[in-house]
Amino acid sequence: MTRPSEASVVPIRITLDGRTGVTLWATPWEEDGEEWQAFLGVGRRVLVFGSTEEMSEHLRSGEENDLTDHPRWKDLVALTPAELEPDEDFSFDLDGGYDLAASDPDPYTVSELSDLLDLVQRVAEVCDDGTLLRLVEETPEFARLLSDEVSFAGSEGEQRWTAVGEVVEQSWESLLERFAGLIEWRGEPVAGDAAGEAGADSGGATVAVVDDEPTPQPAAAPPAAVVVGEVGDIEEAPEDETEDGEFSVWEVAGILPISVTLPSGTGFTLRTYQGDDDEPIFLGSDLTIDLFRTAAGLEDYTDSDSDHDLAEMLTWPDIRDAEDLPVEPAPEEVYDLRGPSPEAVDLALEIADYCELEGVTAVLTRRPDGEVPFDEWTAAINEIETCVRWHD
Repeated sequence: MTRPSEASVVPIRITLDGRTGVTLWATPWEEDGEEWQAFLGVGRRVLVFGSTEEMSEHLRSGEENDLTDHPRWKDLVALTPAELEPDEDFSFDLDGGYDLAASDPDPYTVSELSDLLDLVQRVAEVCDDGTLLRLVEETPEFARLLSDEVSFAGSEGEQRWTAVGEVVEQSWESLLERFAGLIEWRGEPVAGDAAGEAGADSGGATVAVVDDEPTPQPAAAPPAAVVVGEVGDIEEAPEDETEDGEFSVWEVAGILPISVTLPSGTGFTLRTYQGDDDEPIFLGSDLTIDLFRTAAGLEDYTDSDSDHDLAEMLTWPDIRDAEDLPVEPAPEEVYDLRGPSPEAVDLALEIADYCELEGVTAVLTRRPDGEVPFDEWTAAINEIETCVRWHD
């Protein structure tokens, strides 16, 4: 592991959501028996600037950031905008993930997509975003892509690559949305293609790794940096993915409680959506929805290790492990299916989709505005009742 005297900082270029900017990555180093890495950022946000001039101005401004206490901070401040220009090898086009996954698995393509995931993983570590970290590390296809021991050559390799492509198609958008929440744009971000032209105009500047003599007395590792690996005892700040209470754990996980009233009673369950088609997924299994007659019953169930379809979601641990997570559906998540209405029809169609009730789907898709004859509605709800598993 790199010692403080050898610690380096690398300018990188990031393209995300059609915008391109530059920031700094402090590559991993060891100090006082602990391993560190960091980005130019503040707290749980990485600062990305529209140009190296804007980034250079920020470095000289005296504004505190997560690199202020880096062993090479004094060297960083002295760099010119040209010296801060990222090398081509340190440009990460996250918007291009779809195209890479759809291409043939040649070594260049595999390496490029792996590099994008590696960047996301490192930012998630530094910004202490456990949800994004799990999305990268606990998705088997992503984990294989990050492993140097997995080959994508030959027939078996092609099958692995096909699986990677399917996961990228399903999960890349949610991954980028989560990643974007960790980025704070400063200055004027450049449109994607213009950034490459700007880099070319700079005379082909190479990566500005800071490798001059260290400062006489290197400062301690920045407190905002995250320990990488198990290298000693350190007190880590507790993870708060709710943005100081601005969002509930339900909203962060993307799994919401809903209340459903049927002729047989009122109950509570959970629902989320998956994939590009927003396929509804309910708390349930075997084409059957688990419906609890009390909110407390559902709360107790979420604390268990029961096997159900939502347990396969990467954000389910956020729900299962949360403390004091009340089941209180928002007003728009309360549905009465005893009579037809636009909202009732929408939920009935989602239940029919999840439970594969093709007859219900056929009847209700002809009348999406909620104007369903009561006899047809009653027949549809009676069939929906057959795929509900009640819990007292």
